[in-house]
Amino acid sequence: MAFNIWRITDGKAGHDSQSIGLCNAIESLQPCKRFDIPADNFLANGKNLVLKQFPRSKDLSSPDIIIGAGHGTHFPMLCAKRARGGKTIVLMKPSLPLSFFDFAIIPKHDSTASQENIIITSGALNPMQFNNNKLANTGLILLGGPSKHFRWDSDAILNQISHIVTHNTDIHWTVADSPRTPSNTLNNIVELAFDDIEILNVAETDSETLQKYIYTSEYIWVTMDSVSMIYESLSSGAAVGLLEVKQKNQNRISSAIKALIDEKQLTTFEIWNNTHELIYASFKFNEAERCASLLLERGLLA
Repeated sequence: MAFNIWRITDGKAGHDSQSIGLCNAIESLQPCKRFDIPADNFLANGKNLVLKQFPRSKDLSSPDIIIGAGHGTHFPMLCAKRARGGKTIVLMKPSLPLSFFDFAIIPKHDSTASQENIIITSGALNPMQFNNNKLANTGLILLGGPSKHFRWDSDAILNQISHIVTHNTDIHWTVADSPRTPSNTLNNIVELAFDDIEILNVAETDSETLQKYIYTSEYIWVTMDSVSMIYESLSSGAAVGLLEVKQKNQNRISSAIKALIDEKQLTTFEIWNNTHELIYASFKFNEAERCASLLLERGLLA
């Protein structure tokens, strides 16, 4: 009998990355059928909850588990369970009481007390697989941009990249920007005309291509505002460095990054500038795989 997963999605890339990562890890442990279901709006959710219905699933097999990431998936998950059964697994700290869900997978920077139905993770889950066979002498630089927590300084970023690239002339470097990256940052890198550097412009690069670069690159530098990319890079098995970006304030994200630095899972630019070495994480960093194994142990996947 097939094990059915309903993945409720709000369509946001970061949230999809988390839920797909967990689904992939579960599918590696046992045969599954996965159904991706878009989240309804608030009014539809209220009606569905009262009437004990879930119209989007009328032609689907009933779920064994229902997975969702993002606040917009929380009510649809409850509607789905009320209408068709199954165990709910919410990713990240929910906006609704934890008792509404059967299980929660929450990053430790969200400061949730340990409970039997909670798994605490180091960062958000992602679908990246650990790669033991990285391409030698390949480097990737991932650029974020201004955010509510960090002040972006293109000149400071450019100076760090210049130091890294000119010191590691034997490495083929690729630089990839993101939707948040100011256009002048990438333009200034292009104008430096480094001999062996490739540019991946976000407007011309799909997410699948970028994931392949993360998976294969031996060394990865990430601007410290790009938390999800930091965890994906660590999950890939690369030696990871942090390009420094000024913080506006102390917050749970900066605390999570500080913990990674203190645990020596990655290297700051300041440390690299003294040692010229990037360290590898001290353990295999695959939180989705670990969470799937714990769910299996706790009987959620039976």
